[in-house]
Order: sequence, then C-alpha cells, then structure tokens
Amino acid sequence: MQRFIFLTLLFIFQSLSYSSTFYFENIPIQDAGRVKPIDTYAEKTLLSIYERRALKDPKISASDWLIASIVDHDEAYSKNVFKLKSKDIANALDLEWRDPHYYSYSEVSNGINNNIDYFIKLYLLPDDQKTVVEKQLSNLFSNIGLFKSITNSFTCLDKSLAVYHPEIVKQLGIKSGDMISYAFYFFNKSILDSVRNKTSSGSKLYQKTLEDSLFKINNHFNNLKQNKLIGDPFYSSYNLKIIPSHDVWVSPWELLENDVSKITDDQKTLLMILESYLNHFRNNDIEQMKLSISSYIETITNMDEININNIKRETRYNQSDSFYYSIVMYIIAFLVLGISWIINSKHLLNFAFLIIIIGFGYHAYGLLNRMIIMQRPPVTTLYESILFVGFIGVLFSIIFERVRKDGVGILLASIVGASLHFVGFGYENDGETLGVLVAVLNSNFWLATHVTTISIGYGATAVASVMGHVYYLVRLVNTSSRAYLRDLTKNMIMLNLIALFFMLFGTILGGIWADQSWGRFWGWDPKENAALLIVMWQVLIIHLRLSGLVKPLEFAFGMIISNIFLAFGWFGVNLLGVGLHSYGFTDSIATNLALFILFELWFAIGIYFLIKDTDAARKN
Repeated sequence: MQRFIFLTLLFIFQSLSYSSTFYFENIPIQDAGRVKPIDTYAEKTLLSIYERRALKDPKISASDWLIASIVDHDEAYSKNVFKLKSKDIANALDLEWRDPHYYSYSEVSNGINNNIDYFIKLYLLPDDQKTVVEKQLSNLFSNIGLFKSITNSFTCLDKSLAVYHPEIVKQLGIKSGDMISYAFYFFNKSILDSVRNKTSSGSKLYQKTLEDSLFKINNHFNNLKQNKLIGDPFYSSYNLKIIPSHDVWVSPWELLENDVSKITDDQKTLLMILESYLNHFRNNDIEQMKLSISSYIETITNMDEININNIKRETRYNQSDSFYYSIVMYIIAFLVLGISWIINSKHLLNFAFLIIIIGFGYHAYGLLNRMIIMQRPPVTTLYESILFVGFIGVLFSIIFERVRKDGVGILLASIVGASLHFVGFGYENDGETLGVLVAVLNSNFWLATHVTTISIGYGATAVASVMGHVYYLVRLVNTSSRAYLRDLTKNMIMLNLIALFFMLFGTILGGIWADQSWGRFWGWDPKENAALLIVMWQVLIIHLRLSGLVKPLEFAFGMIISNIFLAFGWFGVNLLGVGLHSYGFTDSIATNLALFILFELWFAIGIYFLIKDTDAARKN
C-alpha cells in the first residue's frame, strides 16, 4: 500500500510539473472566447475536416500538421485530409468515390469552384432548410475556407522577394540578394518612400533602375496582400489570432491592416520572432526553433496576463490521451476478472483490481488537468458530466470492492467506467471540449455544490443500477448461496440509499440556486421534474423493499429501471428543447437513448420472467 501511495504521488507530481522548453504547440491563441495553446486549435480544426485528432499513415500530430500546412502550401494542398461522408458528396464535387474517403484540398476546392454560386447559396441557407447531404456540403465548404485561411495566415511573414538595388539595400540595412517579407516591407514602407524621393540624384539610368526596383517591390507585396483575400467572408486570413491586442487578439495579417503607428513594439517583436521561426523551420534548425518560441513566449507574457503553465498543461493534456488509456484499462480489467472467475484465481483477481486502479489513475489525471486548466469543476457540459459521473461510479465501485473483495466491485467499475467513456467519446468528437462557460453556469460556488452533488448522485445511481443487473445474472445462474444473494441485496439497498442522498441533496441545492438565479425555488422545469422523478423512484423502491412489499428480485427490477429514469433525466430532457436547463448540451441523442431504454426494458422484463421460469423448473 505504501508503494502504491508513493507511485500515485509521483504520478500526480509529474502531471503538475513541466520543463522549461517551449514548442510551437505551446503558442497561445485566442479562439472561441478564451486563450488556449495552438495545439488545441489544431486538434479542433483537424477533427473538423479529417475526423481525427492526428493524421495517420504516417502519424503526424495536429500541431505538426498545422505548421507544415502554413509553411509548405504545395504539400498541404495535395495531402488527403478532407473526409467525404458519402458518395453523394463526391458526386456533387465531380470526384470519384474511393476508399479511404479522404481527398486533398486541391481536389475538393476544384469541385467547389466549378459550382461556386451553388455552394455560396447553400452556405447562406438556414440549416433547418437543408437536407442531410446539403448540411454536409455546407460544412465542407466552410472547412475548405477555414483550411485556406489557415494556410494563408502567415504568408505576410514569408520571405518572398529578393532585393538587389544597392541604394535600397543600403537604406534598408540588408545585404544584396536578401529576401524580405510583407511584414518587413510594411514596417519599412516609409524608408522606401524616402528612397523614391531621392531619385532626382544620379544618372537617368540609375534613377530608372531605382524606380523600377521600387515599383517591383511595391507591386509584389500589394499583389500578395490582394491575392490572400484579406477579410473575404469565406476565405479570410484572420483565423490564427496569436497577437495580443488589448482584450481582442488579432492575426498577423489583421495586425498589419492597422496604421503602422498603432502597432506596439511588442507586437512588432512578435511578428519578427514568428518570421524567424518560420525560416528556422524551413531549415530544420531545431535549436533555433526552440529559442524563437521561448522568445515569443517571453514577449507575449510581458504583454498580457497569460498562465503559460496552464497553456503547456493543456497541450500535455491533449497529447496524453488519458481517457483512452483509462477505457483500455477498464476493458482489460473486465477480461482479466472474467478469467479469474473461470479458473478461480485469487492472484488474477488482485491483478484485475490493480488494473482498475491504473485506469482510475488515468481517469483522475485527465479530470484533474481539466479542472486546473479551466479553474472549475468538470461538470459544466454533457461531455464533462459523462467523464465525472464515470469517475464517481468507478470510485464507488473501488470502495465497494475493498469491502467485498470478491470481484463484484471490479465488475461494476469496469462496466460503468468503460460504458460512460464510450458514450463520452461520441461527444468528444463534436469538437473542442474545453469550452467557455455559459453565463448561468458562471458560478464556481454552485458548480462545486449543486452540479457536483447531482453528478455524484448520477454516478451512485448508475452503480446501483448496474448492481441490479449483477443480481439478476447471479440469480439466473444460481451458483451462489442464499446468504450470498442476501448480501448482494443489502449492498443494493446501501448503494441506492447513497444515490438517494446525493440526488435529494443536490436537487434541494438546485432549488436554492434557482431561487437566486431565476427568482423561484421550483418552476416545474423539465430538468427539475426529471430530478424529482429519479428521487421519487428511489424512495419508492427503497420503501417497498424495507417494508417487505417486494422481494429482492423485484427490488433489483426497480434498480434496473432507475437507469431509465437516470438516462431520461440526464440526456432525454434535452431533446424537448425547452426549459432553463437547455444550455450547453446537444440534442442528437434520440436514437441512442431510445435503443438504451428498449434494451433496459428488455433486460429488466425478459430476464425477470426467465428467472421466474427457471426457479419454477428447479422446484419441479
């Protein structure tokens, strides 16, 4: 146990500590109302177009893909990163439907440009007037614009023109043949203008070559700016907002739209550092790249109050895949537990428990990082609540296993943890999960009380319901004694009482919050009604069992049915689209919810009568 505690503390310490080295993925960017690492932005973008958080074959991280797309347009435009969802989409773009269903920017954009009027009209059409295919085409059009915008975001920092004229070279303080960028041109425009004013001196040939050189420079960079479609509603180069500018950050191109006198020295420094970084990247100078990013971070922290440790923490959280490893551990524990029961091995049982603890550690690591990053309890979105409820369910199950030491707790933990992780992954793929709070949830006190308490109640209810399923299966195979079944019944009652306590307490706290937020304690809101139904059902089945009106089998039936009430109160009420609790949730769950309810009803009713028939047959 001491060794386990030591390893746990070491694990937490490592999760909280960071090296001083900075990389591109740690660059802060303002997006969706908050400052985040560019790694988060890259993952969100890649998920939108590629439906994965990293490229495969070969595996490339989202941040590496992003910077490579910025630096090498030819390679970026030819890489197959746009996933087409159906053959109808390919046909609309005049593309051959192939497997795998990934296409390049060049292929997709050509298909769009061939019928650009249709796509613009479709993009502007309200979503409720679009078919499924039309929504997919509209999203694809939006993603094409986003990708082009990203690739053009740093073109103002590309050294794209060589300067040779001796007078211009002298005045700019560069060497003959040096390449200059639009940003360099922008900040030295006054010097170039002063050179033009001095063209009266020298020979006519000298004046002509100087004038021609100046015209070439001005024409090149004016065309560059025009060709990048700055400010275009569909293909803007304003996406990567990485330059602090008061409360609203701006992109490099966006900053250079200002008058030069309005750009601060720090902002100019950031642009020059980024330009240097891009050059080092092209030359594959790793050490200089690191130094550039470190200088960038140092400069930007002097401009704005940014928690760089949190930026690095979020990057590390993105790359850790802690919840993926967690579900893997839960599944492995389930399999090892099954083998231990088959061969009756105590050692394998202990090993299964150790695997559960490891999975729980990964689970806790991910939640802890989310809490530190967002400075709030992880219960404000449906995705977060799924993770937290799963965490609570596994925690209760681990405690349960420490009491029973027969593997039932391991079974509960693996089922609750794995199933809720699986559900959560579906919502994770909707995009970034570390979102800004809606106004009504912007109260850490109530998040730490009402919402957290209700979520704990959800977790306890889920464990209690799974316990009902376990009782059914044990009773069906009838391999245990009556004493064992009585023990399971006591455990079910205890779990249900724990769930009832947190659900009831959380509901009362919710009423107090509602009174402060909306001026009434109870308003028969769908979410309030659903919470009340869960509490009433738990009270009912407890009363029926303790009063002796139902037997353990019927009590287990009620426990299983409580899962239906939980699912409806947790997910189902959001399908109604009404009420004050409709914030922050998705409504694309009707089919899955219906299938889940049907399965639970089939299991509760079907297995119940199967047990009854089996009992009758045994008696005969």
